[in-house]
Amino acid sequence: MKIRVEKPKRPAFLVPAVIIFLVIAAVFFAVHSFTETSVPLAYEITGFEGQVQIFDLSNHEWRDPRRGEEFKAGQKIRTGVDGILNLQVENSVRLRVKENSMLVNRECKLQKEVEIYRLGLDEGVIFGAMAKNLDRKIADNKAEFVVSTPQFDAKPFGALFRIQASEKADENRVGVLRGVVEVSRPGSLSGKGPMFNVRALEEAEVMEGRVQSPAKISAETWQELKEGYELLAKSAVMEAEQIDLAQKAGNFFEKAVFDHGTFFTPKVGYAGREFFKDPDSGEVYLETEYDVFPAGSFVGVYIKTRDFDISKYEGLIFDARRKGDEGFPDSFFIELKSKGSVLRKYSARGFLREWTPVDFKFNAQKPTLINEVVFVFTNERVGESKKGVLEFRNFTLTPKKDPVPVAPAIPVNVTDIVSPPEIQSTPVSEPSAAPSNQTSGQETFDEMVPQTISLG
Repeated sequence: MKIRVEKPKRPAFLVPAVIIFLVIAAVFFAVHSFTETSVPLAYEITGFEGQVQIFDLSNHEWRDPRRGEEFKAGQKIRTGVDGILNLQVENSVRLRVKENSMLVNRECKLQKEVEIYRLGLDEGVIFGAMAKNLDRKIADNKAEFVVSTPQFDAKPFGALFRIQASEKADENRVGVLRGVVEVSRPGSLSGKGPMFNVRALEEAEVMEGRVQSPAKISAETWQELKEGYELLAKSAVMEAEQIDLAQKAGNFFEKAVFDHGTFFTPKVGYAGREFFKDPDSGEVYLETEYDVFPAGSFVGVYIKTRDFDISKYEGLIFDARRKGDEGFPDSFFIELKSKGSVLRKYSARGFLREWTPVDFKFNAQKPTLINEVVFVFTNERVGESKKGVLEFRNFTLTPKKDPVPVAPAIPVNVTDIVSPPEIQSTPVSEPSAAPSNQTSGQETFDEMVPQTISLG
């Protein structure tokens, strides 16, 4: 007799339960994987004056702002007839809200590793200055910055700009001092609808919802825009960083330079200088910005030197180039000064988009101490581009070459010299030399008279 033993069967409901559990878990993880998480960001209020109020989200009331507090998404700022408020996202953008304005922080967050800054200017005027850090993130699609008004959207790229919004049909405009601002009808920044790029020293008006073609600014408009340059002022900490960075821009700064800066008259021009490390090459560049739009204006960059005797060097070599689509000068002066007097003057010209070496010789035969090197941009000399940017790198002092040794003369017996056969020739009269206005370079430089030498 065979006895059959049956194993106990698993409950019939167990398999469906496991399947249901796995489905629920899969849905749960899928939902959480595709959910867009975001981290809130905020602007910092750096200063204000006059009638200024901020909308408090905690109690939904208007109140006075506090220096250093955050301007978060959903908040509003309003200014009165004499109100001004400055904002910033450190190392990214600086803003100034002018009088009789209403500004809304619509979005300010980090989402999917992209920084999003969206402001709404319902009425009034704001100035803005983009920093290199934010410019690079925008170029790499890691950030976006948009200012929207009831009449248009504005998207700045590396820009120094002024945006005005108004209920009046003829008072909606965008002006640019540097970079470019893309202007379009509201909601058209995705690529639908007409767009215009407003560039340096241009302004575009929006009439009844239609963006007009950008036009060159007038002298009156420049006076309105120039306030934006105040946003570029450097703090003491930033200036100290500039001094440190300059030491890596070439042996000229290591050996001879102890200070540098800019000179300009705010009412009639602007000059900026910034040393920065290129993130790709790791090299330190000097970016020089000039604005000589008003007639007769001149601006520049000064470089203070100590114990700099140019007779010890052959000359100075550096690389120069234009910056993207920014304007650039036909030429500018490089002056070497001693106690306020110009001892050498050179003219640099012919700038390309690629790095191009610039080499000028000192030609100093006797000790010549220089205590200042100056880059000078003038309204007359820069040509058509009254506003522009140049970049420089690798400032290198070249040492003087040792004289080539000359072998001593060897006595030769005259009787050993064999005269060549005489060749008959017809005398030819030499053409008379053309008159020349050039003077001896040796005499000129020894007399320390300023000279202009083309480097192009």
